Parts: sequence; structure tokens; C-alpha cells
Amino acid sequence: MGVEDDAEHPEPPEQPAHPEPPEQAPRPETPERPEPPEQSEPPEHPELGARLRTYRPIRRKPSAYASLLLFLTPFAALTYLLALLMGAVVGRGWDLAPVVLGGLALLGPFAVRVLWYRRHTRVEFRQYEKGLVAVTAGGREVLYPWQSTAVFTDGWDRFKLSTPEGTVVTLGPADRRPALGGERIEGRRTRTVIRGAQVLQDEVWHPAILHGVRNAQLAPATATALDGGEAAFGDLVLSRDGLTVRRRRGRDDFTTWEDVRSLELSPEGLLMVSSRGNDFPTHFMRYRYRIPNLEIFLDLAHRLHRHAVRSTPAPAPPAGDAPPTPEPPTPEPLAPGPPAPETPTTPDAPGPDTPSPDARAPVGPAPAGRDDELLDLLTQYLTYGIGLWAAWRLGTREDIDGLGAALLAVVRAVLGGIGGVLAGLLVVTAITVVAKVGGEILVESAIRWFRHRRYIAAAGLALCIVVGPAALLFLLFRAFPSRLVPLVALLFFGGWALLLAVARCVRSDRAAVRHLPDLPGVLLVALACQQVVSGDVLTVAPAAGLFFPLALWLSWRGWRWMKDSPRRTVQAAADVVLSVELGLVLTLLMVWLANVLSFTPPQVTVVLEVVEKVQGLTEVHWLYWMAAYTVLAIGSYVLLARPALVARVRRLRPARFGESRLPLGLTANFVQRSFSGINIGIMVALIFLVVVAPVSEGAWKRPVDERYALEVQRREYAEGAAAAYQEIHRQVVLHPRAAARIGDVIIAAHRIAPSPDGGPVNRTALDIARQAGRFQAGTLDVDTPAPEPATARAPEGDDLDARLGRLDETQQQRAEREERTDRFAELASLAVTRALDTLDLGDNQAVQLVKEYLGGLVEDGPVKSVFHRWGEGIGQPPPEGGRLVRIDVRRLTAVAYERTAAAVERSDAGLLTFYGRFGIGVPAEDSSPALAVDLANQHRYLRQGTGPCTGCAAPMTGGSGTGGTGTTGGGGRR
Repeated sequence: MGVEDDAEHPEPPEQPAHPEPPEQAPRPETPERPEPPEQSEPPEHPELGARLRTYRPIRRKPSAYASLLLFLTPFAALTYLLALLMGAVVGRGWDLAPVVLGGLALLGPFAVRVLWYRRHTRVEFRQYEKGLVAVTAGGREVLYPWQSTAVFTDGWDRFKLSTPEGTVVTLGPADRRPALGGERIEGRRTRTVIRGAQVLQDEVWHPAILHGVRNAQLAPATATALDGGEAAFGDLVLSRDGLTVRRRRGRDDFTTWEDVRSLELSPEGLLMVSSRGNDFPTHFMRYRYRIPNLEIFLDLAHRLHRHAVRSTPAPAPPAGDAPPTPEPPTPEPLAPGPPAPETPTTPDAPGPDTPSPDARAPVGPAPAGRDDELLDLLTQYLTYGIGLWAAWRLGTREDIDGLGAALLAVVRAVLGGIGGVLAGLLVVTAITVVAKVGGEILVESAIRWFRHRRYIAAAGLALCIVVGPAALLFLLFRAFPSRLVPLVALLFFGGWALLLAVARCVRSDRAAVRHLPDLPGVLLVALACQQVVSGDVLTVAPAAGLFFPLALWLSWRGWRWMKDSPRRTVQAAADVVLSVELGLVLTLLMVWLANVLSFTPPQVTVVLEVVEKVQGLTEVHWLYWMAAYTVLAIGSYVLLARPALVARVRRLRPARFGESRLPLGLTANFVQRSFSGINIGIMVALIFLVVVAPVSEGAWKRPVDERYALEVQRREYAEGAAAAYQEIHRQVVLHPRAAARIGDVIIAAHRIAPSPDGGPVNRTALDIARQAGRFQAGTLDVDTPAPEPATARAPEGDDLDARLGRLDETQQQRAEREERTDRFAELASLAVTRALDTLDLGDNQAVQLVKEYLGGLVEDGPVKSVFHRWGEGIGQPPPEGGRLVRIDVRRLTAVAYERTAAAVERSDAGLLTFYGRFGIGVPAEDSSPALAVDLANQHRYLRQGTGPCTGCAAPMTGGSGTGGTGTTGGGGRR
């Protein structure tokens, strides 16, 4: 149940890439000739047998000391420079101190190392038939009999030998440095007599030590374990029943051999044990340098595992089958022989002692295999779903208005899909790692420690597991409730429906049916990504209406399944789960209806007020409702957990009624159903009242902000238009004759679409006049400023009520500005009409046409924005009143021709007809604006497709049949 490394002590550095010893590099030193066996002399240690060889450490040459000096010189120089820098910082002129410190940095480590070299040249190791004797530099002899010596190896030919009393020597090849901290042994007080001796002829003493210890200890350990005893290897204990890990505190970890899935030594030098047992880590790891006699441990563990698997009785085959294969005979105990390889095979692999497949009963597809297939399928959905969302996001980033743009969108979509798939793989890897670490390492370890009565460790680990993620989720849901709550609902109900579809279709024999859930699974992940980014999948999109019936059906089905479950805990939780599901679905449904039905801000305010009044009617804090709900939930659980109590009530027969029965059974059923209904209703109301505010605010804030930005923009445009109308009125009053050409435009528009005397102005004439005003705005050479007012947003810290109030205030200001702009437009139109000499029109008709012309000039172009920005003290100065009023006929005609020709080409109308009517190229200079007005009529006809336009190019779509575009406020409001 979890991975344990038990790394309480520092591990030796320089981990090998493979446990096998590397090739020995040639040594410049000449090895000493080993002493011949001394068979004639009496043995020095009779208990160890005859002396075989003697090994001594390498003797250093002067070149080794020179290399050491060269190695230490950069550190000494660095120390010297740091001393100089420190003196400069302190402000003292240290002349001798840097030299002294640099010399100490060079000579101090050099002297220590030289003394270590000289001391280790006096030690030696004597090999005997039954052990090893280590002679220290002081002449003391330490005996290491093979029968009781613990050998630790690290895969780099570095050895650590320990006696049962804890006397330790460490040695290694001549080209290997000593391991830092390698003399320590966990759980034992040690005393090191020789540390890091670099001994020659490691190809001789290395196998000699391993063979001696193995031959002396393997057979007794095997016999002890098979006879029911225990073989201890530090805190790892092997027995016939299983593997035990001794713990200093709490209960030991134990796993049977039947639960062991693998036991092997990794190339990195880690003993890895994988077990299915509840009282053992799922993945146990231990560094090899901390396990005594590792080779014996691995050999004995594999023998015990095979013995346990062979001893497990196989299930009886059904009648008619062939008789089972007889059990193979138990092998004789192995005699001492050559050592097994350091990297053993997995116990699950078939071996000589493994029963044949025929001896085992046939097994169907395991549930674990189906779970793995389902996980692989969900992994594919997650990967390709993220790729699909990235492709759609990048492919639709810009509008497609041609073949080139379409090809570019396809390229962006392909690149986005590839990048999304790679990102999906990273997400899948991260989720797998988190699930592995959190599930098999942390959660299972906490559960196992609690079972083993290691309460403090379990509580600390549980706090680390729960507090961090819970705090993170709380902060995320508090900051983004409108995105994460719908996301949870989408993944919960969508994933539930997907699992049902997969379970239904995966059993089909047809490949097409088996792959039916693939597209919904990928789309579900893509929608989840879109919900995280935009937050409008379940609250704004009209297609989300299909989600709510599915969610209600799944809620009802899940409630029925939980009610029918044989487990009473699941039955008691059915009402809780159903109430939470209904509360979330009801909240999202109300927010979705408000967005789909386009609730106006006042309607949103009314909905919020209703919710607040419902909360105020109770006059009880929601914690009290939660307490009442908890009482009801406990009561329902008690009724389900104690069915005998309900049956006893049903059998009640008071004595006064004799043999008659009261309908208490029906009453008990009614009370139970009432409890369930009240329980669900209270929890649904509670969830709704708690969740509706943050979710609705988050979902409605964006439309309110967009509406607020639009209202601010319209208010600022109205202010700029009012300033432009004021400038036109001032200019016409000062210079009446400057507006003479405006009369020619009005008369030309009236001739194209005349109006009856005393009647309303022809709608077509008004549209022509407004289009002529737009052409006149194009002659002013005023650059369109960036639409900064459109980006206005409410302060981020305000809640929805404050934003609605600010929106209402902005709407009132905008209405006031538009009324003021309308008055200035009327004044400017009256001033222009009075400045004209004579018009063959009624005064009312002339004023309306002039007002429409000025509306196109001021409100349908950049003039209003330029005037507003200039009023705010930013931007370029606006055009003077004379430029607004006076008409340059040639310039007006050129602008009208260019824009109309471009409109004809965009609408796929007849260019030849247009050229035949207005000629090819900008017409020559003309003293009358009649041609510009005809072009304005052609432009209007392309958009509307109605009204008089003799010889004009007709639109391909037949027009919209509506009036001009226009804007609100001033001359644009119609």
C-alpha cells in the first residue's frame, strides 16, 4: 500500500547505471605479489582454517601527491580571492590574511589526505578458508567468519563487512573512492576500524568474499525458513509464510508469498517488491547497500516464493476435463555452488518449480484487465480531446473571408491539434503520476499505518494529503465558481453517461458499435477545456439544454441504484447524493435560462431579489439548516441500519385493542418516505441557495460587463457627436454661405426619391442623404481612433449588484447624452436649412434630410470619436467647422466612386453594369454633387435592393429590404 524507501540515512553517492561492476581501468601502480599460502606453519586462527592470501592497499607514488596538489590548487585560489574581496568590503588592507587562508585551503586538505594514505598502507586483509581477518594500522586483528559476517555491496565493488557486534570495515577497488557515510548500519551501533581501504586485486577478493559468505550461510538459512523458522536480513525477515519488514514502532509490515507480484533488483541498485497485500506497501523499495547478504536474500526469497506458489492448491477442474497434472516432486536442497546472478528474475516468470499451465484452472478475463482497458480508453479521450479543442481554438481564431484565409486556418488547426495532443500527453502523464503518488504511495500508506497503530504518522500523512489539495480547491472554487462548478457538473454527468455508453458498446462484436463512444468522449474533453477557458458551455450555449434532461435522468437512476444497494451505508447516502445533484442542476438550469432567454439587467435584478427574499423568509442562518439536514440524514441512516426497529413498530398491538392491528406499518412507511422527501428538499434548497449566488454572478458578470462597456461607448459617442453638432452650428451661424453645397445634395436626393407635398419624407431619400453624409466624412482624412471606450469594464472587485447598479447609472447617463445630442442635431439642421437660399421642399422635409445628412457625417464615421477624444485631452485635434460644412465636390465624388465600386465588387454585382452607368475610373471634375448622390443611391441599393435606382447594378442576394444602418442618438435615431 504505498512506496517506502526507508531512507533514514544518507545513501552512498555515485549510483551506478547498472549493478554489474564496471570494467577495471589499467592501474599505473605495480601490484604487489600476493604471499603464497603458508601450509607448513600452524594456522594463526584455527577456527578460520588455513590462510590462503593476503591483500594490501595500493601504495601511492609521488605522482599521486602531485595530482592531489593540482586538484586542490583551484580551491586555494578561490579562497585567496574571497579573502581579498572580504578585505575590500570591510575596508581593511589585509596583506597577509589572504595568503594564509589560501595556504591553509591548499595544505590543510593535502595533509589530511596524505595522512589517510599513509595510514591505510599499513592495513592488510588476510583470506582464510572460513573467513577474513582485517589487520588495522595499529596492528589489531578483527575476525570476520563467513558464517556470521554481514556483507553489504553497492554494485560498484565497494564492500562493507560487519561482525554481529558491529565492528565494520569498508574496502573497495583501487579506482573507487570510499562511499560517504557507507560505514553506518541501520538499527545497529557500529565501530569502524578500517574506512575506505582501496585494495588491489579486486577481481580475486571480490568473488572470494561473496562465495565464502554464500556457501556458509545459504544452506542453513534455507533449511531454517523451510522448517518454519525465520531468516533475518537486517529488518527484512524471510519465512515460509511470507516477507516481513520489522518496524521500530507500530506493527510490522507483512505480505504472503501469494500476494507478491514481483521481487527483483533494479539496474539502479534498488530492491523492489510489489505486493497485493493489505498490510504491505504496494511498491516497496530499499537501496541494496542497506541489505546484508543481498545475494542470499534474493536466492532464498525466490525459493520460498516458488515453494509457496507450488504448494497452493489449484481449483478442481469441471467434470469431463482431463485430470490435473501431478505435482512435481520437491527438489532436494541445493548444495553450495556458484552464486546466482545479481539481477534475479521476477518471481512471476515461469521457472523449473513453477506448475505447468495445465495444472491450473482456466481463468476468464480478469477485472483488472478490463479496468486497464478502460483507463487506456479514457487516456485516449483526454489526449485527443485536448488536441481537438486546441485545433478548433486556433482554427477559428480569425474570420475566414477567402481561400487563403481558409488554408491558413487549416494550417493553424493542424498545428494546434498536434500541440494539443502533446499537451494532452503531458496532462495524462501528470494525472497518472499524481494518482500513483497520491493513491498507492500516500493514501494507502496512511491507511496501512493506521492499521498498524502508527497513529501519529498516519495523522500527519493524512493532514499532508488532505489539507493542501482541500485548500487549493477551496481557493479555486472561491475565485472561479462560475467556471469550476459547471465544469464539475459537466465532467460528473458527462463522464457518467460516457461510462455507461462504453460499458454497453464494448461488449459488441461489431467494431463500429464498439467505437461509438469515441466521438462523445473526445467532445466531452473538448467541452471541458472550453468551459475552463471561457466558462460559457453550460450557462450560455443554447445547445446546453440537452444536458439538463440527461443530468436529471442520471440523478434518478443513480438514486435508484443506491437505494437498491445491499450496503446500508450506500443506501443512507442516496438522499444526500441526489440532493446535491439536483441542487447543482437546478442552479445551472436557472442561470442557463436567464442567459438563453436574454434576461435584461432589470430582470436579473428581480431574480436576485427573489433569491434574497427566499433566504430572508427563513430568517435562519444556513448553518442551522445544515444542522437540521445532518439530523435528518442520521435519522434516515439509523432507520436503514436498524430494520428490526421498524419491523418491531409494525408489529405493535396494544392490549386494549385486543386482536385488532393498528396501521402502524403504513405509518412507518409514510414516515420513512416523508423523511426522505424532506431530507432531499432541504438539501436541494440549501445547495441551490448556497451555489446560485456565486455561479450566477460569475455567469452574468460577463454579459453585464459587455453591456456596461457598450453603454459607456454609446455615451461617449453621444458626447462627441454633440460637440461636433455644436461646432457645425457655430460655423453655419458665422458663415451661412459655407453650407450652400449641402442644399445641392438635399435637392439631388429629393429628385431621386421625391416625397409628397405635406407628407412624410421618403425613406429612400433619407437613406441617400445619410450615405452622402458618410461619403463627406470620408473626405475629411480623419483617422479612426482605436476603440478604447469599448474596452471599459467595471472594477473587478465589485459584485453583481454593484455592477448592475453601475450599469443602470450608465444607461441613464447615456439616455441624457443622447437627448442632448438630438437637440444639438436639431439646432444644427435648422441653422443649415435657414442658411440655404431656396429649396424646392417643405421646411419639415428639408430639416429631416439635412439632419440625416449630418447624422451620416458626424455619427457614422470617426468624427464623433475624434471630438470626444479631443474633449478628453487626448488624440489629434478635430476638423474645424468649415471643413465639416463645406463640400469639395471633386473629392466627394472620388470618395463616393471608390467606395461604391468596392461595394459592388464585394457583393458580386455586375461590374460591367456599374462601369456602364458611372464609367471606368474616377469621373472628371464636376461642379455638381449630383453624381456623388447617384453613387450614394447605388451604394444604398446594393445594401437594400429596393427603391428607385435606374441603371444601377443589382445585388445578387436581392438586398435586405431594410433601411440604412444608422446608429442611435442624434441624427441616427429613427
